[in-house]
Amino acid sequence: MRYLYSRYVLLLLINSFIATAQERFEAGLFVGSAGYLGDLNKSDILSKEPKPSFGLVGRYNFSDYFAIKATLLNGRLSGRDSHYPDRAFRNFTTTTPLTELSTQVEWHLWPLSQPRLRHHFTPSFSPFLFAGFGFALTKPKPDLENMIIEKPQFVQGAAIDRSAVYKPIQAVVPFGVGVKYRFHPQWTLAVEAGFRITFSDYLDGISFAGNPDKTDRYTFSGVSIVYRFKKRPFGFKIRNPTKCDFVPE
Repeated sequence: MRYLYSRYVLLLLINSFIATAQERFEAGLFVGSAGYLGDLNKSDILSKEPKPSFGLVGRYNFSDYFAIKATLLNGRLSGRDSHYPDRAFRNFTTTTPLTELSTQVEWHLWPLSQPRLRHHFTPSFSPFLFAGFGFALTKPKPDLENMIIEKPQFVQGAAIDRSAVYKPIQAVVPFGVGVKYRFHPQWTLAVEAGFRITFSDYLDGISFAGNPDKTDRYTFSGVSIVYRFKKRPFGFKIRNPTKCDFVPE
């Protein structure tokens, strides 16, 4: 009997653990913009050509303060010299589709609590910081063929870049800030601005024709809305009380 009761206690513990894990998991959608910060963009913060982006978000809340998030985002990076009068003579352009898969740790400055009883819920919000690691898939299409004034340094750089071989998948380090608003026990809205540091200067297909001493960067900023799954315990019933024979409900 001691063995049978041990099985019963173990099943109750597993049941409780799975139910709690379910309640801490969120999934939803991201919509925003992707910003190019490479060789053809002067600013390290703002892009001259932000493009629409979208993606999927999954999050597990370890506590009221910490969460880990996985995202699959898709966008496009685009830049051109013609935005800047002092670079217009080069007349370079570039564009690349970009797909990013990353994992990030989030820290809420204020707690976003989840009440055990639904009628005890009150809306709450908190600023948050995030940082992580991921990979970006790109297929750059630089256009280096239409220089208005052909200066030797850029002609030579363009020749090197045309023959360069670079990997389509690049490691990236995402980090940024945002604000979350939990307006419903199961729904949370977040606004965030995220930067991506890369370890390659060929995210845009341009290096020696631009600035080979600086790697490329980009941004993903936007709004996400996620649904927090309800607590759904995996129940068990005793088919034979004398044998403690359990079957899933």
